Amino acid sequence: MIRRRRKTREIEFSFDSFLDVVANVVGIIIRLILVVWVGARSYGTLQPVAEVPAPPAAVAEDTPGEPDPLEGALTAERKQLAEVEAALREQLAQLDLARQQVKLTDREVEQLAERRQKLADERARLERGSEKAKQATQAAALSMTDLRERLRRLTEEIKAVEAQPRAKKVVRYRTPVSKPLDAEELLFECHKGRVTFIDIGALLDDVKHGLRAKGEELRTSWEVSDVVGPVGPFQLRYKLERERDSVPGTVPDGGGSYRYGLSAWIVEPVTEVRGEAAEQALKAGSEFRQIVDGLDPQYAAVTFWVYADSFPLYRRLRDYLYDRDLVVAGRPLPEGAPIASSRHGTVSRGQ
Repeated sequence: MIRRRRKTREIEFSFDSFLDVVANVVGIIIRLILVVWVGARSYGTLQPVAEVPAPPAAVAEDTPGEPDPLEGALTAERKQLAEVEAALREQLAQLDLARQQVKLTDREVEQLAERRQKLADERARLERGSEKAKQATQAAALSMTDLRERLRRLTEEIKAVEAQPRAKKVVRYRTPVSKPLDAEELLFECHKGRVTFIDIGALLDDVKHGLRAKGEELRTSWEVSDVVGPVGPFQLRYKLERERDSVPGTVPDGGGSYRYGLSAWIVEPVTEVRGEAAEQALKAGSEFRQIVDGLDPQYAAVTFWVYADSFPLYRRLRDYLYDRDLVVAGRPLPEGAPIASSRHGTVSRGQ
């Protein structure tokens, strides 16, 4: 195995030596300032040791004062001190600048480290994506092989089906001729795409049970109304009428005999959701199949009360009953109209 040689790192810049030099220079300057200050104080304290007698007034006025011999030395020292202070300030400014550069360098190092970490994460993500893409490619290759195999099998099955003789379906259409129903009539409601059985026989039986009591009420009135049920999801509102044998508008005679009978009825639903959808109704064991499968075509007929939204349902149920040779009648209704019958109405006609 060949080892990779590590690159020799350059000697990083360090301010330790520079700070030592500056500290030494500052110390030397401070020492010079102290020496000068101590010398100046010593000179001021030595002057009054030997008192010089005051010259006469005339001499003092006529003779000008002699120059101080240390004035030049002090001026030179002050100048040198000012130069040293200026150099010190300059060194301090350079020191601040160097510190700022060090801070900037540290920040750049941190930014480079963060960028390096981000690049490493991006590389790892790309490597994972490449691995997933490789696995997806392998899976696609396997799925293509499966698809080719399925296509081959389907092609063989299609060829085998095409080779078989075509089955012929005989379609029988009823002649558009209808006749009044004179057999037992079963009623179904087709509404909102659902078919519901109306047990009109049971509802009329309930009417017959209370017919005698209602007949007594007709001694003093021409008609009486009531509601029976519910039976299943429907109830029946009916009207009994007395045969009018006197002048219209007069009060009926309650003493003699009279005839009366059921003159009209209206089927009213008591539940909003009822019945079976087409697929459910045509399945074996459904309520619709249990009712119609046992009908004798010679003695029974089926009437559908069809609302405008359920004609497709009616056609499917009608065709099913046609296959069983049952007579079917369809009575269309507008939305909101009730299922009703009266002695003055029309009789259902079936095909």
